[in-house]
Amino acid sequence: MKLNEIRTFVAVAEAQSVQEAAHRLGLTQSAVSRLIQRLEAELGVSLFDRQTKPLALTRDGEMALAHAHRVLKATDELSDAFAGAAQPQGLLRLGVAHVLTSIAAHHPLDRLRAAFPGLTVRLHSDWSTPLVEQVRNGTLDGALVLTHDAQTPPDDLDAVCISREPVRVVASAELAGQRDWTLPAMNAVGWVLQPDGCQYRTAMSRAMAQHGPALNVTVEGFDQSLLLSLVARGVGFGLAPLRLIAPTLHAAQVRPLETPDFALTVAVWLLRGRFTGRIGPVFDVLEDSLLDLLPPAEEAPLPLPCHSAAE
Repeated sequence: MKLNEIRTFVAVAEAQSVQEAAHRLGLTQSAVSRLIQRLEAELGVSLFDRQTKPLALTRDGEMALAHAHRVLKATDELSDAFAGAAQPQGLLRLGVAHVLTSIAAHHPLDRLRAAFPGLTVRLHSDWSTPLVEQVRNGTLDGALVLTHDAQTPPDDLDAVCISREPVRVVASAELAGQRDWTLPAMNAVGWVLQPDGCQYRTAMSRAMAQHGPALNVTVEGFDQSLLLSLVARGVGFGLAPLRLIAPTLHAAQVRPLETPDFALTVAVWLLRGRFTGRIGPVFDVLEDSLLDLLPPAEEAPLPLPCHSAAE
């Protein structure tokens, strides 16, 4: 099989359309179809279900796509190894945990764009656990992930701990000023949280289990800005590390509460793939910008004023 067949296969899989892939590659549709047919013949499988619109991968196609990404990444790394001091350019595939998107998409992204104008940054948002696996298998070049403070990324990955952040209960200014809130009282109003799988939610479920009632989640969603906007409106109580939500639109409209019976600290990690090649300097700049944004606690600005919650 040939690299142009593999590249064409990846392009069609990503575009979900032969026509769009042909446009991106500068080829005719018939040329793209021939290259896909040759690859299918060599592999002895059908890569696409041609009865669906948009074009969908078969199960064999999904397996082939993972291998194809690794093959193309390896060829790029081979070229990068002999590129000398050439400026990093091309595609950077960067994973970002859901709760870190507001951080990554501000100052760090601006620094990368200024330092490497030939770089295209593709941001992929997901839970931290699958992002780690995608860095390990080469689907992503690196990732910004979140772990429980006691956890560390796998030893086979190059990982730097950027910061450790306490997670706080947050509420609208109106709710925060109404009374001394207990966790059961907050639970009666309800929580605005991410779906199951979120470390914040898991920790609060365990804390609530000590009081008896199950966790009362009234609204759930992945987008941190959306969740904060709902908390700011008084829809329910939320959970967030104050410094990580600072860039979001509604951060100034919520207030943290003191909750002696709930404690959680999370760690922010920057992961690099095993072979970063010529894009290595990109991660150096990204690391520096993140450390500037999240300095150690003794250097950090004062947090928002807190309102107490009774034990």
